[in-house]
Amino acid sequence: MEKEVKRYRIRPKTYLCLTPEEALKTGISTGEQIVEEILLAREITLSAYMYGVIRNLSEEELRKIPVLERKERLFESRREAIKYIKENGEDLFLLYVVKETKMVPREEIKWDEIDITVDEFLEELKKFEKEPSKV
Repeated sequence: MEKEVKRYRIRPKTYLCLTPEEALKTGISTGEQIVEEILLAREITLSAYMYGVIRNLSEEELRKIPVLERKERLFESRREAIKYIKENGEDLFLLYVVKETKMVPREEIKWDEIDITVDEFLEELKKFEKEPSKV
């Protein structure tokens, strides 16, 4: 596996994607829909502010697996990340430290690769509906 890898996410989601377009396809989130580029490194450090759990597969193999089934995620503590690796298969995942995060400018996103229908969009919005209040 490479020493450094890039992943993307829509903040505040914790699961990681291979491209900004893939991150946008994962669905609507509450918040500003900020797409972040995350640079991860395979190094040992005590000063990391976040950790990434990355599958031990090539990028070509990862593309064949749906985002949520890949189970690549970000964690705020090393302890949580290591626990996650132990629970999901120590031979499947590698621990990375987050070296850098930055916002992906909207101009860099290839909008023509994001093919979501109106019906799919409306289904995503329905997930945010609240139960009727009992007043």
